Amino acid sequence: MKHLYLISALCVMAAGCSDSNDEKLPELSEKTYSGLTELGINYDGAPIVGKTLTVTPSGSEASFTFDSEVDLSALSDALKGLPPVAGPGVMPGSPVLTIPVSLKPDGGQYSFSGTGSTDFATYAYSGTLTDGKVQMDFSNVKLKDTRLAGKVWKPAPINSSATDYSSPLHIVWETSQPGLLENFDGSIQDALRLVANLPFIPAYGGTAYMSPAQVIANGLKTICFNADGNLVVTYLQSANGAAQFAQAPLCMIQYLPLTESMMKLFINPTDLMSVIVMNNTNKPDIPEHPFGAPSRRLSRADNNASLPADKVIAIMQKMAPMLSEGFPMAYTETADKFDLFIPSEVLLPLVKDVVAPLLADPVVQAMIIEKLEGSASLQPYLPIVKGMLVALPLILETTTRAEIGFSFVK
Repeated sequence: MKHLYLISALCVMAAGCSDSNDEKLPELSEKTYSGLTELGINYDGAPIVGKTLTVTPSGSEASFTFDSEVDLSALSDALKGLPPVAGPGVMPGSPVLTIPVSLKPDGGQYSFSGTGSTDFATYAYSGTLTDGKVQMDFSNVKLKDTRLAGKVWKPAPINSSATDYSSPLHIVWETSQPGLLENFDGSIQDALRLVANLPFIPAYGGTAYMSPAQVIANGLKTICFNADGNLVVTYLQSANGAAQFAQAPLCMIQYLPLTESMMKLFINPTDLMSVIVMNNTNKPDIPEHPFGAPSRRLSRADNNASLPADKVIAIMQKMAPMLSEGFPMAYTETADKFDLFIPSEVLLPLVKDVVAPLLADPVVQAMIIEKLEGSASLQPYLPIVKGMLVALPLILETTTRAEIGFSFVK
């Protein structure tokens, strides 16, 4: 009899403990989590932001679906009315990632862990879930194609001599018809390389000017291809007026090799926005939803020297699909040199559909000419630039190869 009472007492205690735990566990229903207060995601130890998670529970199981969305209309009044566009996913090459998860009661919350894979990467995961927040940690992430992993590159040096040309900017432009530019004896490629070395970008608080090539050579220190798909970028940060080399957010740019000569780049707009803000002297606080409130305006009404609103919209609409699907890039690699560039089949349609109409706009042309006329060092190049603007339709019609990008060395 004593044993019967003891067993009964243990059963009652166990039932009581079970009821207590059940009361602490949140009642789960389908819910979407976003923002820093609701969703924390780590990617091999680095925070990855700007994503959205939809949790669909079914008993002790749940489906986790990760994706992201970018509201371009929040950037400018000129873009109002544009629908949100899909952004990059948490894993390179997977705009939407769905993971089946087993939930385990764990002291008033649910915990979970497991492993998974996509077409392009393998990973492990673990985390916790309550009704108010999800913490998700991806670990041991590894691309299935690691041909570029572990390699570190720096910008190629600037050397503009005709016999030994070198630049951090990769510029190739070939046409079937020579002599397209008046007042210039060289080719279109020569003219573009010349422009790349013209000092028209303000630097050092507006006390000096640098060329695009100088900006890359001085501002970018190294890039490194991690095996987890992150492209690690070290650059010259100018926060609070002090310049020092810093590492960009680890998940700002992800890469995915496709072949021995092609890859895709995935750019996280939220991380990119944070870098821009960090390097802005009058930097505001970074909001929880960076694309949730108007930021920099781009319409003509806001600034007389700004880009035309219709051209801005055309650019955004053309580039937007690449946010989620990745920006197609070509690359060439030797033992001591690495070039990463937009190939002809991608670049030429962009130039014809986006850049050419932009440069044909009288407002844009006036901005360019005004910039050149206002600088004594740039005035001698005004005829060349004017000639390029006039000849642009013929240049595009006769172009056989065009590549724009970056050149690196070991």
